[in-house]
Amino acid sequence: MNDAHSGKAGGVSPDEHGEHGAGYAEIGLECPVSCLGVRTVGDLVQLLAEAGRAAGLPAAAGHAGGGLEQDERVTLASPIGRLELSGRVLAPLRRKLGKTVTVGQVVALLHSGGLAEVRGIGARRIGEIETALIAAGFQVRAGRW
Repeated sequence: MNDAHSGKAGGVSPDEHGEHGAGYAEIGLECPVSCLGVRTVGDLVQLLAEAGRAAGLPAAAGHAGGGLEQDERVTLASPIGRLELSGRVLAPLRRKLGKTVTVGQVVALLHSGGLAEVRGIGARRIGEIETALIAAGFQVRAGRW
């Protein structure tokens, strides 16, 4: 809600928050989003995934009937299907790498920049892969591992 007199969201100015930013111990509901240290969608996804793990929540429910068991971690040796990617990502990866694609193979392609060379995989699909890897607990920073 905007403060009609000041034009500020909720009547709170950036000056009221001083110099605190990411990692500030007393973050409250009135703080700007910048206090969370979130700059990109990837940062937000990672923050939410970490918060879910810290709260003891299971991985996101699967798209095709059920999520992973809480004690089943996705590893580099896991089949790519464990990342719950869309068919628009899985089909091109399987065409390029074969039917038994592992998470490690996809990570290697991401790291080398080779994902962009896979026919049918563009920036949006690479974003989907990065988001799935973050949600599975892997660290992804601007396409680098």
